[in-house]
Amino acid sequence: MTRTVAQICRQSSSLSDVQIHILQNSEPLLQFASDLSQRRLSLFVPGREEGALVLAALKKPLYDRGEEGGFADSVGACVTAGEEPVVAQVMAGKDSLTALKEVDYGRTEPMVAYPFVDNGGKTIAVITFTGEVAADKRILTETAFSALQVPSAGGLPGLYKRLSVQDGVILVDSTGKITYADDMAENIMRFRGRTAPLCGETIYSGRLDLAAARHALVTRQGAIEEINRPRASLTMRIIPLLRSGKLFRLVLIMTERTEIRRKEEELLVKQSVIKEIHHRVKNNLQTVAGLLRMQMRRVATEEAKAALQESLNRILSISLVHETLSLHDGERIDASAMAKRLLGLLTRSLTGADLKVITAFDGASLYLSSREAVSVALVLNELITNSLSHGFAGLKAGVLTVTLTAADGNCTITVADTGRGLGTGGGNGEKRSHLGLDIVRTIAEKDLHGAFRIGPNEPNGTVATLTFPLIKE
Repeated sequence: MTRTVAQICRQSSSLSDVQIHILQNSEPLLQFASDLSQRRLSLFVPGREEGALVLAALKKPLYDRGEEGGFADSVGACVTAGEEPVVAQVMAGKDSLTALKEVDYGRTEPMVAYPFVDNGGKTIAVITFTGEVAADKRILTETAFSALQVPSAGGLPGLYKRLSVQDGVILVDSTGKITYADDMAENIMRFRGRTAPLCGETIYSGRLDLAAARHALVTRQGAIEEINRPRASLTMRIIPLLRSGKLFRLVLIMTERTEIRRKEEELLVKQSVIKEIHHRVKNNLQTVAGLLRMQMRRVATEEAKAALQESLNRILSISLVHETLSLHDGERIDASAMAKRLLGLLTRSLTGADLKVITAFDGASLYLSSREAVSVALVLNELITNSLSHGFAGLKAGVLTVTLTAADGNCTITVADTGRGLGTGGGNGEKRSHLGLDIVRTIAEKDLHGAFRIGPNEPNGTVATLTFPLIKE
């Protein structure tokens, strides 16, 4: 289990609770800083022993595809000043230092170490950035550290989320002049009709359409802006960086979303079509149910009416699933809500004035695929119907309980009643000839790849249990 910076600090460092809290606030930004700098980031804190250093966090940038090795395992390790001399110097009060760090048997890489200070100016941690970067990208390292030291106010969710291959980075100084733009940012602006290089341009140029950035220069507040045009769509994250309370740089993260937006629109259309299909299937099943009700009124024998009623309930159970899918987005259904509703519908349908059944349902929300939901609805229909129609036959009152639980990747559904029980026909129900139970076993084994069992409920009645593995999303 991965430990947080705060947990490591409390266990192994000499920092106070206030100092740990400062680092804790910056922890969600560490991955963003590593991605922005395009270098590996390490966070060191002072250990409990004199001169000891503790590695509290380690992040790899977006483009680092190197071997993992003991990368994650090294977090929480304690090292000496001799092993990390540059870090030790900065921790002792030095300003930022640049050096070569040996990373693997004589192979060195450039490293820059920054002091991370608390509100009183005391160094409480050292953040290092390690890895080769082009000369024109070194400004990104300083920018990444500044983003950590003074996070932008506002607390906008997603402002500091990690970078992706679709993100372009632009840096703007306090006057509004663009001082850095990577290739992706240039490509995004070129796609929007901009042909001239961005570096050296000012955000006050009307050709750039960067009004949100101009606003951030004044307000010093972070922002996320959605820009939608007929030919292009993008999201822009604007992060102001402060020094001594004054803004000295803006970080613009531009994400090209034209293709994403097109796919989102296609998905919305498909979802609408699917919902309409479920709605029409539900209506068609309701029509079939109406025909069965008409047929029930025409048959003379009770046995035929009972058979039609069972078929009707099965159709209504499937209809309930499609009705639920037609009212909600996605192809997953809350099985607990469906089971609770089905229990109420069947109880009202199958109990007369001479039988009082108390029903109870127990189960937290559990979302199933549409295929699973149809199978579960049919199983519940058969088991609840079996209890109401056969278990309570000849009785004036009873209790019917449906329970749904999920654990260890399996779903368990239990239907228990206080009815007459299984009688002498066999404790496991094998000798009872009943179409409904045969349907349940078939669905359990063939459709849900699970198991079904039925037996006595103590002190009286019957309990049926279905267990099946959940489909992983």
